[in-house]
Amino acid sequence: MPSSSERHCTCPLTRPGELASALRATGIENVAETCLAIRMVFESFEDYWAAFEGQEGPVARYVGALTGDERNRLRAAVRSAYLDGEPDGSRSYAALAWAAKGTAPR
Repeated sequence: MPSSSERHCTCPLTRPGELASALRATGIENVAETCLAIRMVFESFEDYWAAFEGQEGPVARYVGALTGDERNRLRAAVRSAYLDGEPDGSRSYAALAWAAKGTAPR
């Protein structure tokens, strides 16, 4: 049985080659896969943390399942990592996604 973090934070098709393999398994030919990167800009820790307490995505579901004390401990740890000894303010992080294309068999 998967652990709580595996159920809430592990997403299928997020590792290199998985999306391309899934397309090939359905018969798609000439599959090409690439990694897309974007910058995610956050104005402050509160802006960054908002997604953790949102309604969508595996991380928000995981945080939503925590008790109040667990959520507070997690928030403090994430805040410490976000600040990393610096004053609160804008931060920019890379977000990655896999994309694949191919052709349908004739």
